[in-house]
Amino acid sequence: MKKNRLYFGMIIAFLVAIVVWTSYQMWNVGKEEEAHKVSVIVENSGLDRWSLMRQGLEQAARDYNIDLNYVSTSGFDGVSAELDVVRREIENGAKGIIVQMASGGNTEDIAEVAAKASVVLIETDVTPEDLYVVVGPDNIRMGTALAKAVTEDFGPELSDRKIGILSGNQKQLAMQQRFSGVTDSLADEGAQVAWCIEGTAEQEKEAFGAMLRETPVDILIVLGNDELEMVMDEFAAGEPTDGKCVVYGVGSSEKTVYYLDKGWIDTLVVPNEFNMGYQSMEAIAGQLIYHTDVVEKCEVDYLVVDRTNLYDEDIQKILFPIVQ
Repeated sequence: MKKNRLYFGMIIAFLVAIVVWTSYQMWNVGKEEEAHKVSVIVENSGLDRWSLMRQGLEQAARDYNIDLNYVSTSGFDGVSAELDVVRREIENGAKGIIVQMASGGNTEDIAEVAAKASVVLIETDVTPEDLYVVVGPDNIRMGTALAKAVTEDFGPELSDRKIGILSGNQKQLAMQQRFSGVTDSLADEGAQVAWCIEGTAEQEKEAFGAMLRETPVDILIVLGNDELEMVMDEFAAGEPTDGKCVVYGVGSSEKTVYYLDKGWIDTLVVPNEFNMGYQSMEAIAGQLIYHTDVVEKCEVDYLVVDRTNLYDEDIQKILFPIVQ
């Protein structure tokens, strides 16, 4: 009897082991133990504005066993300089590339890269949605959200207010779309734009102070994080505003959030850059690990933040995500 029980117990244990092993194999179908190398290339990668996106990239890299190489870069002197960096990463073994294409890039440039590695685009100024995975926010809606915040604050008095806009680098599609969203919405409300300065943050800095002194405005709208940080630096250095310039902008860095809390920025539209990083890495992992060929635009959400909701729990989770 004892032998029968022992024999029966061994059979049960053997069957359980088979079930566990089979379940494990099914769970890992399509997965490979190899950690694929993925390089992330953005312009001026060390800027604070990329910190949330980098956290999302690193979290997803851990979740999907990806060997992440966040490439150290400065400003790119055109598309060719950026492509040189991309080629170098592929030569060094990168199987996947997550890239913010420099202004002036086109589908032919991306095709060269895609022939040698899997590609995901972020904040790119080309629109090959039918060919490549593109991850980013809806920039027209972000611009519209900024204009809405302005119109709600000023109401019928808006038509009497002077508005200045720092529109960022208008060679980039994202900035063009934000500008279109802002100006179209303001025009619908009868608002008048007194002046507009475009270019990189450094280029805008040269003209900003003089323009503000020559033609003071009541409302300042800033469409990029770097440009918004530049404005705050200028104000901190004593650029005159007479306390009348109300600032609205797009930003995601700790500095812009600090100045929102301080009251120097009235409203901040914040793209969810942690999600942008995570979704980008998740998309590249799908291509490398599971060999998926789904091409889609992954839209990233955004927040409209002011001092009334800055410390709401859901807002804080986006601005300061806890990375596992």
